[in-house]
Amino acid sequence: MSLNDPTLDPVVSVYFRLEVDNVDLGVFTQCSGLGMEMQFEQYEEGGGGLFVQQLPGRIRYNNLEVTRPIGPWTAQTMSWLNAMNSALLHGFEPTTARLSALDPGGDIVFAWQLQGVLPARWTGPSFDVTSPSPVTETLELAYTAILLDPSDTTDDLFKDAL
Repeated sequence: MSLNDPTLDPVVSVYFRLEVDNVDLGVFTQCSGLGMEMQFEQYEEGGGGLFVQQLPGRIRYNNLEVTRPIGPWTAQTMSWLNAMNSALLHGFEPTTARLSALDPGGDIVFAWQLQGVLPARWTGPSFDVTSPSPVTETLELAYTAILLDPSDTTDDLFKDAL
């Protein structure tokens, strides 16, 4: 497959699988916050005052939020959160996670590995009988780095990285 192929039909992922240290937290229907931002320091040069240099600084990562309707995977997520809370009290260190975008057939379209993962927030459902909609849960994770997941070799995407 060539990325320059004009006949390439991009796959629209419809859900996401989240695994934290090989604990499968299941499938989520919404994902946001996967991203980073480079911070810059401005340095104003002397002389004519025509230029302001942009010096690279720290990289800041957004928190990852995944959302899904309450269902069978909710118990697994709550169990993991309880284990993490207990471990954090005893000096547990941040962990790794794998976020996989899945196509309608369940095949991995692309995967990311997150480093330094810690649970930041879990939000349970809000109930409102006047507005019939699925009850959802949202899991928010803090992390310190995004890496390409080298275990995802779909279409030899990572052949040069191995």
